[in-house]
Amino acid sequence: MMKFRRILMMDLLVLFTNPMWLLFATGFPIALILVLGFLASGSYGGTIRSYDYFGVSVMIYFLFNAATFSANSFLEERIRRPNMRIVYSPIPPLFIHLSKVLAATIFCSVTYTAVALLLHLLIGINYGGADCWALILLLISSNLFFSSLGVVVCCILKSESSANSVISLLLTLLAVMGGIFFPVDGMGRAISAISWISPAKWLLVAGMRIIYDGDFSMFLPACLVLVLLAAASVALSARLFKGEEYIA
Repeated sequence: MMKFRRILMMDLLVLFTNPMWLLFATGFPIALILVLGFLASGSYGGTIRSYDYFGVSVMIYFLFNAATFSANSFLEERIRRPNMRIVYSPIPPLFIHLSKVLAATIFCSVTYTAVALLLHLLIGINYGGADCWALILLLISSNLFFSSLGVVVCCILKSESSANSVISLLLTLLAVMGGIFFPVDGMGRAISAISWISPAKWLLVAGMRIIYDGDFSMFLPACLVLVLLAAASVALSARLFKGEEYIA
């Protein structure tokens, strides 16, 4: 495990010292929430402000981008070079992609929690008060799944540019389907039913129920499904990963 911790620390160092990734994980969600909240001011009634809605929905969208961070850290050239030595060393190949999954999960969980805390302090966005622990666990479960999804896509496509293109398209589709940027429940029963295919939908509903109703009925099922999907993704990555193709 000492060797795995060293690999994980190297991956975390790369993530936390990349200024562009830090800006994307902090500055971009703050700016997007503030802009969308301002543009939709007065559209959500008195119980929930537009800032409250987008403070949750946009954060969920950025949870999805854990897949982008894990994909980039898995296939980026400056990370692949050091990993060439790991491929030929007497340690399990699982360490290579599992460390990327955990590093991206930790990176996103830390940065997005910091963003949520800052937005709560600055403009009073409601993240559940004493029940915020449930949202944090949902956040971590989501980051774990999407981080592992990003690595799976990389193992399939074996190209950073191709993986990023597929991941960006998939994440945008899931976000739009799930009502991240605008509510879809008013667009008809059929569209509302289809929207439940997207994890964004049930994460958004679970989060809103926790914050405004103290309803945890979707909390455990959502976390359990995300963790199981993450485990399945890691297992699939282990099956698909080929060291000789990774360093080619």
